[in-house]
Amino acid sequence: MTAWLAAALVLVFTATYLVLDRTEHRPGWLTVEMPSYAVAGRTLEVEVTLKGPLESTMIDCDLQRANGEKKGWGFLASGGPPRPVAGVRSHAYVFDVPVREDTAFAFVLVFLSPSGRWPDGTRAATSAYIPVRGPGPAGPAGPLRRARLYRYPTAAEAAAREAGPAAVRPRGTMSAWVHPAIAALLLAAAVLSVTRSRRRAGPKAEGDDRTVWLILAAAMALCAALELSGLAGHVADWGRRWAAQAGLYESRQPFQKAVMAAVASASLGLFVLFLRAVRRPGPHRALWGAAIGLAAYLALSFVSALSFHAVDVVRGLVWRGWSAVDAARGAGALAALLAAGLSAKSGRRPGPT
Repeated sequence: MTAWLAAALVLVFTATYLVLDRTEHRPGWLTVEMPSYAVAGRTLEVEVTLKGPLESTMIDCDLQRANGEKKGWGFLASGGPPRPVAGVRSHAYVFDVPVREDTAFAFVLVFLSPSGRWPDGTRAATSAYIPVRGPGPAGPAGPLRRARLYRYPTAAEAAAREAGPAAVRPRGTMSAWVHPAIAALLLAAAVLSVTRSRRRAGPKAEGDDRTVWLILAAAMALCAALELSGLAGHVADWGRRWAAQAGLYESRQPFQKAVMAAVASASLGLFVLFLRAVRRPGPHRALWGAAIGLAAYLALSFVSALSFHAVDVVRGLVWRGWSAVDAARGAGALAALLAAGLSAKSGRRPGPT
């Protein structure tokens, strides 16, 4: 049984990671190799390799810039006139990186177009940001490395996106009562857990659960406080700012996917333990139910704080003021409340006879 469970956990981890990886919709029609940084006043070599069957068209590659906040995008250098794609898979570009103010990062924009013009583009992709260092001595900028790529909307796709919102159903807005409502569920569950820990009905062995109920009550009360204060959101924002300043923000997706896959695998393990526990009669069933509800709330809250793009899209789906993610978090808190309530009710001392 242990071997099967270990195999299942590994399978869930791998499957979750692959599914999340597919949601990024990275362009698969090319690869880009470039140094990990550029130097102002020197050249930058970039190699673009096209993959798969492509329509007979032209390829264009330009170097774009961004400021220290990774905003203020604009043109930085040209890779030359458009080139025909037919019969040529690998294209080498050499950019002269100019010395320009307010240029902290650079990235390449590659697009295909029948005419070689951006308005007629059929596919487009950009590379991850690389830092632009100040002028230095001549020499190579470093070895070429495969760059992370992102799908970029063509001119036609951007125009359709701008014209689309009028015909698209507007998304709802988050209710101001979502966090207080979830906090109220957690506080009620904490109170019932404390109530259950003060009662002993039945064999003395039941008293061993009282410490666990108190720990659950403390965890629920802490979660309620975080829910009301918004401290978790501030910590997540601080983490994103720190990652951006440390140059790690662009490589955050593998970490996010690995963490969420680990959460999914751990959730399966806890669920299996829960199924084993509820097969045995006794008051521990309610304890496990409350723990599983709290664990579901914590897991969903943690995944939401990671701000993975696919999760953010789901969070944007709002119905009657509740997003799907917040509704699931509330369901976990409600499950903990129901389990604690049932345990507190069953644990009451019998009245006088």
